[in-house]
Amino acid sequence: MAIRNTATRGKTASKRAVAMRGTERVDGGIYKEPHHGFSDEFIEETLGKFPEEGICDNQEAMILVVAGGYKILDVRADSEIDFVGNYPRDQINGSKFVVASIVNATRKYDSEKGEKVYQQSVNADFKAQVEKLFPDKEAKVIVACSDGRNRTLQALETMDEMGYVNIVGLRGGYNLWNRQWDAKLRTRNLPGVFKEDYIHGADGCGVHATGAGFQNQDAFQYADWRDTTEWIDTLEPVAA
Repeated sequence: MAIRNTATRGKTASKRAVAMRGTERVDGGIYKEPHHGFSDEFIEETLGKFPEEGICDNQEAMILVVAGGYKILDVRADSEIDFVGNYPRDQINGSKFVVASIVNATRKYDSEKGEKVYQQSVNADFKAQVEKLFPDKEAKVIVACSDGRNRTLQALETMDEMGYVNIVGLRGGYNLWNRQWDAKLRTRNLPGVFKEDYIHGADGCGVHATGAGFQNQDAFQYADWRDTTEWIDTLEPVAA
């Protein structure tokens, strides 16, 4: 990824962070999916942490969507969504999940690799699509790609520079969300134990300059769920 002017970006993010506050509950105190088993205390604690916390896991994301008024912005390519899977598209929950691809991609067969690969190009209309979906810069948005790393980070940085203040990254992206929740937002009964690896050696201030460290997302290890595709860089270099 290109080297950015982190000092300038950090100052801008700090100013925006001042205006942010914990998410207010929008469900009237009645959680819509009680079978998830979240206590009122955990719901209130979760809502109070974001957007400042910066990165949410899929359980926190569910609370933010159901009780906090957030929407999930899927920045994966349309062809990828068709191939891998999608968030709910039913009449009840479909409006909570929207798409704006930060990288356009088509799956085509590569004779040298002997498999289909994504042929990629930067989506020049990404900003315009985001602004159409979220005309209010204070809109509550969870950004997600395949695994919450490369494209999520690029989209978060782009949206931060556009002036959005209530943006949160989804750790593990669609891959871990789909592991946890089914198409009707019910908990999957999955066997085995899954562990997240929080060990990392990187150091950064994160988009909101609160220590979230979006650039450290590649430190989270999800066996068999990390996206191995090398996605292109959509961020233009900033002059020093």
